[in-house]
Amino acid sequence: MSFDFDAGKYAVYLWPAFGISAIAFAWMIADSLAMARRWRRETERRQAELDELKS
Repeated sequence: MSFDFDAGKYAVYLWPAFGISAIAFAWMIADSLAMARRWRRETERRQAELDELKS
């Protein structure tokens, strides 16, 4: 199966829309991964504080 890249007269609207969508998806993925890393560091920091208080 091959994809037809010819969008005809709508190409001027279609390709920028695809590009903007790809950038938005990439941003959402990167932001989600960064937020997950931040939460993990915060959780580890709080766990270390709790362990320190217990001992």
